[in-house]
This record gives sequence, structure tokens and C-alpha cells, in this order.
Amino acid sequence: MWHNHVESILATDHETGVKMFEKSSSIIKDPSRFDSNYVPKNLVSRDAQMHELETLFRPLVDYDRPCNAFLMGSVGTGKTATARRFCDDMKAFLNGKGTPIDIIYVNCRNSNSENSVLLNLIRFFDQGYPDRGFSTEDMARVFKNHLLKNKRPLVIILDEVDVLLKKNTVDIIYQITRLSDEVNKPAPVSLILVAQVSVYEMMDQASLSTFKRTTLVKFDRYNYDELKQIVKERAEEALYPGRISDDAIDQIAESSDDYGDARMAVELLERSAIIAEGMTDGEITVENVREAKASIYSMVSESKIRSLDLNKKLILLAVARAMKQNVVIPLSSAEKTYAVVCEEYDVPARKHTQFWSHVQGLEKVSLVRTKVSSDGNGRSTLISLPDIPSKVLAKKLEEILDEEMGSGDSDEMRSVQLRGGHVHQVQRDAPVP
Repeated sequence: MWHNHVESILATDHETGVKMFEKSSSIIKDPSRFDSNYVPKNLVSRDAQMHELETLFRPLVDYDRPCNAFLMGSVGTGKTATARRFCDDMKAFLNGKGTPIDIIYVNCRNSNSENSVLLNLIRFFDQGYPDRGFSTEDMARVFKNHLLKNKRPLVIILDEVDVLLKKNTVDIIYQITRLSDEVNKPAPVSLILVAQVSVYEMMDQASLSTFKRTTLVKFDRYNYDELKQIVKERAEEALYPGRISDDAIDQIAESSDDYGDARMAVELLERSAIIAEGMTDGEITVENVREAKASIYSMVSESKIRSLDLNKKLILLAVARAMKQNVVIPLSSAEKTYAVVCEEYDVPARKHTQFWSHVQGLEKVSLVRTKVSSDGNGRSTLISLPDIPSKVLAKKLEEILDEEMGSGDSDEMRSVQLRGGHVHQVQRDAPVP
């Protein structure tokens, strides 16, 4: 890493005598709100999926019949949180009616075999059950006996179930869905499967016939406005009041928008808060977010920047200088700064058409992002830096330009790069910052 702006807040403060771990956080109020298994009070834009689950599970609530559902969507689309929130709400509703149910959650990435899944199910009833020495058949029998004794309806959530099914471990799905069909049957056992991809093709015909394709609940990626709302609500739960700027929330949503991933947005919020703890501002800024993005998901490396021709380097420097604490800036502002940068480095500034073409080239390699904004005065193009602090980027570009243009062969290099060529150099892959 080029620069480390984050000084550890846990180290001993020799001037004040504060010892390790004794300094309390001034920004993070409740770090548990960042945990991956935390279910927020409000699920942004997931009312439709909750309603679908309510429809699918009405037979369980009204008639004590087993139900199934399959939740499918890409990473960070709220599948697991929705499954858990729905089950918690259904459990609370049924408890109020005097008909309690049990919920068991199993992550199949961590428990990726039939035996390990069954072990999780059995240990819900018997924490002391040994983790080895029993066959799958023995464990299935023990699990059923617990169900017969328990006499409560059970809902099992198998998260990331595609990891399990890819190993051709499909029998457990069939066995669970058929429990309620047996003569000596326990209370109804319902199943919620959660995966990023369709699991129907991974099932055999017997499992598919009992699970049914009509149980699918789809989860689309979050859009910018939804991500912004998620970050705002999580910040209210996890941070002290007034510790994050509106622009920083916008930047997190902007940085997560390409992926539509709420998990990524929350991770950026947490990392930004940790970085801000080491600063003196007392709140999370846009630059903190860019540094967090660079440390977690950076698409920027020194080799990528060095491989740019001279004009693209100068344009990128202009964008970095003009950006400062802004989330986005008008393209016109970047172009004005570009003219100043070109004068500073004694290089002719390109005309607008060529300037715009170079900006598009920078966007193709994920060094900038552009979008068109419309208002009452017409349309304008906005530009942003996706995942790098503007100050860090500007300083590194200045170092690279001074190094390259100050070398003995700078005249030859400049003439080659101004024609759009590249000077081949030893590449360094250190991420920025």
C-alpha cells in the first residue's frame, strides 16, 4: 500500500497514558449492527418478497400443513435477512395464538455435507450430541425422534444450499420434505432454501416433485436509492448521531451501485467508520469512504495508472484535484482543471472531443465513473472516482509524472505518449492506496 492514513486507535497513547483498548469509540455506537448475521428492523424494498412468503406459508399458519420456499438472488440482495425476518415475525404471530413453532438456521457453506447439516438439526434439540461416530441413517433417525417428541412445527432455513447440492447431496432435501408424509409423522416440517443460483436443476426428480417449482421467490439487486436508504438506516443504528455526512452516504451508495450489494454497502460503512476513528474530523467523510473502498474492493493499481498514456494521466490528475470532498463533479469542472494541469506540465491541452474520449477510456478501465444528470436547465455529465481517495490519487499521479517527465528521455516519451502510444515500464501491482 502506498500510504497508510489509518493510525491504529488501539495503540498506546504515550502523551496521555491511555493504554491499549481503553480508548472508546467516538463514531461507532453499536458494532454488532455491522455483523453479517444481524437482521435490521426494516428491510428496505423487500415488502413484496415478505408478502410472497406470507402467501406460501399461509397453509402452515392456518391449517398446520408443511410449506416450502426457495429464495434466489445474487450476493447482498437481502435473501437471508428476509428469510430470518419472515420466520421471526411468523414465530411471534403464532406464539401470540398459542401455537409456538421452532426455527433452525443452517449455513451450508459452513455445513456442506448431509452429516454436518443433520448435526446442526440434532443439536438444536441436544447440544451434547457427538459430532462423529454415527452414520447418516442413524442421525436421520435421531433427528426424527426429536421431532416426534417435540411436537412443534419446525421451519428449517438452509442458506447457500447450492454449495451442498453441488456435491450431489440431494437426499437430505427429499428426506426433510417427506417427513410430514410418513405414517408415524411428526409435527409439520417446512423448508426454506436460499441460494444465488437456481437449485431446481440440481435436484433429482424425487426431491423436485416434493419441493415444487412454484415456491420460487426472486430477489433483484438493489438500486442506488435503495442502497442509500440501507446505509442511512444502518448508520442510524450503528453510529452516534451526526457522525456521517450526507455526501459520505451518497458515496457509499455510489460505490456499491455497480454490484447492487447491500452487504458490500454495510461493509464499506463499517470500514469507513474505522478509518474515520483515526482522523480528527469526528465524522465519516467522502474521502474515508473512498479509502475504505480502495482497501476492500479496489479496482485501482499502480501498474494500471502507469500504463496510461500521458494525456490520460493528466486528465486523471485533473479529476482528482477537482474532486476533493465531492461525490461527483461536473465534467466541465474537470476539463477546466485539466487545462490548468496541462499548463503546469507544459503539455498542450486536448480539445473537448478528445478530452471526452480519454475520459471514456478511463471509465473502461474502472478509474472513473460518469453519469448523465438532467435538471430544469438541461442535461450535464457528472464524473466521480469509484474507489480511491482523491488526495492519494493526486499525489501518486504527481509522483509518477515528475518521475517520468523528469527522466533523461522525457522528450521522446512525451512525443510518443502525445500520439497515443505507451512507454513500457516495469509494472508494479501495489493497490491504491
